Amino acid sequence: MVGRTLTEFRARIERLAADDGPYEVVCGRTAERIVPVDGHRFPDREAAANAAEIAEQYRATLRRYDPRVPCYDPVVCEAPALERSPAPSASKDWAFPPTATHSEASSGRIEFCHRVAGALFEALSNHGHDDVERTVMDAYFDAAETTPSRDRLCSRLLEQMAAELDARLSDAEQAAVLADATTHLPDESTADPSLATAFDRLAANDLIGEYALSPWRVDFDDDERRCRVSVTDYALAPVETHLPTLPITVTMLRHHSGRSLTVDEVARVGDDTFELTLTADAEPAGLTTAPITNHAE
Repeated sequence: MVGRTLTEFRARIERLAADDGPYEVVCGRTAERIVPVDGHRFPDREAAANAAEIAEQYRATLRRYDPRVPCYDPVVCEAPALERSPAPSASKDWAFPPTATHSEASSGRIEFCHRVAGALFEALSNHGHDDVERTVMDAYFDAAETTPSRDRLCSRLLEQMAAELDARLSDAEQAAVLADATTHLPDESTADPSLATAFDRLAANDLIGEYALSPWRVDFDDDERRCRVSVTDYALAPVETHLPTLPITVTMLRHHSGRSLTVDEVARVGDDTFELTLTADAEPAGLTTAPITNHAE
């Protein structure tokens, strides 16, 4: 219910937006950026004013669910000049994608997290898991009271969602919810069998720093294919002895439509590096969290 409404509001804002638009929407009292117009630019004042009105409706919807949602005064203003940067080179297996600037990374991560969360809220509602949806929303609003960083807050949202899905839903139920959620996100499937495109997308949105992919290997005993992915600077923190894998799974599903890719194992390689073992065409597991085999005590 909430997820469907929020997803529709965000889609309307995105249709009004333009990457190089000269206008943006901020709070008139504090100059703060406002979710869900945060990170968007608009081609003219009329489009920006329409987006500001939709943003008020978006936040009013959340406020009906939880009255603690802050009130803002969205106004249209001229956006700062864009900083142009060279186009990134193509990524290949075992190549590290270029690092985005902090402002680009922050905006990308926030947008990614809110899109995925909105799609998952809708999918949970569609499958009758309203109790899970409510628990995640309650935890998110509690975190909002004590987490000043917008980047960290949106990561906390996905961490909490991953933990609740893992604790409350079976592997098969998780697979059904995630498959439904991806239908409410932009189609990013590709015929390229390489995982590089999916991990490039995660890096571009500042969900990971650098990554490296091993070649696929066939396990003839289990009739499965496996590969390893090393990632650094993962945006989501471990929850006890498990690593939230939700954004990785969702991104792989979007880039590899129709294929089953699961995270079987996670090993901590260093303070900021994890090595994930991926399995193709296996029974669903590790879709939202995966155990860390050598977690730090």
